[in-house]
Amino acid sequence: QYDRQEDGSMPELPHRNLDTGMGLERMAAILQHKSANYDGDLMQSLIALGEKISGKKYVADDYSGASRSLRIIADHARAVDFMISDGILPGNEGREYVLRRLLRRAVFHGRLLGIEDAFLTTFIDEVNRLMGEAYPELLKNVALVKGIVSAEEERFSQTLDNGRSYLDAAIAGLAEGTELPGEVAFKLHDTYGFPIDLTVEISEACGHEVDMAAFDACMTEQKERARAAANRDAWGDFNNVWTALSDKLAATDFRGYDEESCEAKVLAIVSEGCEVASAAEGSEVEVVLDATPFYAEMGGQCGDTGVMRCDGATLRVTDTKGKGSLYAHVCVVEQGTLEVGATVTATIDHGRRELIRRNHTATHLLDAALKQVLGEHVSQAGSLVEPGRLRFDFTHFEAMTADELERVEGLVNAEIFAAEPIVTRVMSLEDARATGAVALFGEKYGDVVRVVSTGESDAPFSRELCGGTHARNTADLGFFKIISESSVGSNARRIEAVTSAGAIEYVDERLAQMSEVAAQLKCRPADVTERVASLMRELRDTQKKLEAATTGAGSDKVAAAFKSAVDHDGYKLVVARLDGLAGKDMRSAWDGIRDAANGEPVACVIASATPDGKVALLAGATDAAVASGFAAGNVVKAIAGLVGGRGGGRPNMAQAGGSDVSGIDAALEAAKKELGL
Repeated sequence: QYDRQEDGSMPELPHRNLDTGMGLERMAAILQHKSANYDGDLMQSLIALGEKISGKKYVADDYSGASRSLRIIADHARAVDFMISDGILPGNEGREYVLRRLLRRAVFHGRLLGIEDAFLTTFIDEVNRLMGEAYPELLKNVALVKGIVSAEEERFSQTLDNGRSYLDAAIAGLAEGTELPGEVAFKLHDTYGFPIDLTVEISEACGHEVDMAAFDACMTEQKERARAAANRDAWGDFNNVWTALSDKLAATDFRGYDEESCEAKVLAIVSEGCEVASAAEGSEVEVVLDATPFYAEMGGQCGDTGVMRCDGATLRVTDTKGKGSLYAHVCVVEQGTLEVGATVTATIDHGRRELIRRNHTATHLLDAALKQVLGEHVSQAGSLVEPGRLRFDFTHFEAMTADELERVEGLVNAEIFAAEPIVTRVMSLEDARATGAVALFGEKYGDVVRVVSTGESDAPFSRELCGGTHARNTADLGFFKIISESSVGSNARRIEAVTSAGAIEYVDERLAQMSEVAAQLKCRPADVTERVASLMRELRDTQKKLEAATTGAGSDKVAAAFKSAVDHDGYKLVVARLDGLAGKDMRSAWDGIRDAANGEPVACVIASATPDGKVALLAGATDAAVASGFAAGNVVKAIAGLVGGRGGGRPNMAQAGGSDVSGIDAALEAAKKELGL
């Protein structure tokens, strides 16, 4: 509002209500007599860490190259730490996408600085050291933040590695001084997720400009295709029968919270996408009623089934779907003819609805339990509620442990056994948020919402905004059992579970399977674990004996290979082809050669055409052979390319794989030459 002058006067600003940008960091920079935020002590500490990791030097007045990348990494690492600590996880929409872009941009600039290994968690530690005291929320879930950052960095690094392989191959095929085609750069961007900036950087380092005009043309063409497809879809939705019906019919009155049967008037009948006046016996149609007890599929809860009856017609309702403000009852006319204007009695399948109610309530209990066990970052990312099971997707960066799953099950079952009533209240959205009710991020809610809580307490185990149908009491669920936990994408997990009748059916099935296994193992069900462990030990012993017979010192192949050994520089050297051994068997073959040497210095270079048509190479040596000059890693590195592979390792042990079986003999000859034979 005011502009304080040197003499102390404060005239009003000529333009009020403008953000001056004088935030904490700029004020700190001024007080530290710095000309930019990045020159303040906070950022300088992070930049110094980047210098240490990358080996590059930061220059304050250089706004390109390494200095720019060091600034970006410092800034983005801090932002990433704060965002994840605030409960945001990397994703593909909204603020989650902003986080992912920041994190990936930091990794990308790390690559530009020559940092090939993971490094961002080191910055997270430094941000926490610098700012953890002032912002204690940074220190609450350090392991979670570092786990998410590490997983995301690893995934993007793999993307960069895959794209780099494609780019290197494309550059290798270019004549000196020619441009990298824009189509290649676009494929890297579109298929591999490889940043165009990195493509330009690498290409220019190899002496090739990128045809950016062609790249931009490909980008424009893709956007036009996407826009055209979106327009077609939008026009298709706008021009269908349901849009027309929504314009002329009032919204369906849903009475299913309190009623399982009601009388209703048939407002419309739709057959094969067209509005019709009647439906004869055997027809499959969608029926619109003015009121209904049938819940239409939404919010993860499946649609109700049941029957409709009127004078002269009976319809079996196989599903109910939401069409904007209208409910479409998917029906088969089993008897008679249904006409628009008829009055019907609509009745849901009571037993099916009860099972759905219980599973829907279980998803709320599960959500609350996951937040308690894993942390407040857990957020619902999708669900499916059916009569026989429930599926719940949630944000989390790693697989749950057996202990975590057990704790979640225990919390849910404790609420079930507590027999808490399910309390539903209708209130304003503002009041609902004030109660702490959980709302789905990104979901659009009206001014008035339903809030579902477990119990009358001011701080219930679960309280969520929800329009679905629910059990009347947690005890209705019987008990809750998780049947699987899996990944459904980056930072998203899925739990499938059962309750009540579904849980009993699941347990009965597993007990029957256990009894069948016990019968086959000829033991009691309680002894199955011990019996299986005993059989596994026997199997391992048998496999070891078989392996020793195939690749050990007493095997024919190893014995023949050792007989071919030559004395070389103070140790015995075996160079041999042992076809038929898989890659995992090569070390056993080396153990056999070493055992056959009976304590004498020995080294080997062996190769095999594996059973799956690939090549396995191994070079091994005793310590005495290494001391005499044998270097396994150097040998394998020198010959792996002849079999279409790459490899290396330590002086006493190195392995490689390859794809060209025809090159094995040449590789072994090259090994002899490398060793001076």
